Amino acid sequence: MEGKLSHLCIHVRDMDKAISFYKDILGFEVEYQTDEWSELKLNNKVSLALKCAADPVPGIGFSVDNCEEATKALEEKGVEIITRCEKREGTNFILTKFKDPDGDILWMTEKIK
Repeated sequence: MEGKLSHLCIHVRDMDKAISFYKDILGFEVEYQTDEWSELKLNNKVSLALKCAADPVPGIGFSVDNCEEATKALEEKGVEIITRCEKREGTNFILTKFKDPDGDILWMTEKIK
């Protein structure tokens, strides 16, 4: 898979508290915010996603130019695909979720042009 690390994701229990911490204490700029998912950026370089979840688990996301090709390449290498090139309603990207050898869920996205 050829892609770029696009962001790290932290699962949080309370989105408002998390936004306040990362924005007001650590200096992140909020780029997008909902009750379930938010995206922040630090110094226009580091991207951080916050996802509301009962059991917090970190995650890593990658951006790719072609989600279908990248997903196929992962499958050919025996990677377990969870979600295949799914267009999420209300978004401008296509998403594939997959597992690493320890069962951690990673994802990659392709921006829809």
